[in-house]
Amino acid sequence: MSDVSIKLTWDNNAIHTIENKTMKGLIRMGYDIASLARANAPYLTGALSNSIRVEEDADEIYVIAGGKMGGKDIRYAGIQEFGGYAGKNHNAYITGKHYMENAKDFILAGNYLQKYFGDITS
Repeated sequence: MSDVSIKLTWDNNAIHTIENKTMKGLIRMGYDIASLARANAPYLTGALSNSIRVEEDADEIYVIAGGKMGGKDIRYAGIQEFGGYAGKNHNAYITGKHYMENAKDFILAGNYLQKYFGDITS
């Protein structure tokens, strides 16, 4: 009686293709979250919404608000997102708007797997 076997082989080319498609999907998702966060951000001068951007670092994608932009230091991005004390004397409390979190949640509530990752999810 002869042995019966099935050989399963790791396909490096297929895995590389999936990794590339996944990274491209994450980048597109990051830009969509950033766009929606800009639309949702509290608007006074436009500095906060203009500070929202997507940055790539190796295999990670960041959607960032605040920081130094065009000579301005947008320190209040976190206060606007999470809430906190504002003003020179910290005498006013701002309720968090969650413009970043709401944008992420909206994107993830939709059919994001198909939209951003397409055929690699089927």
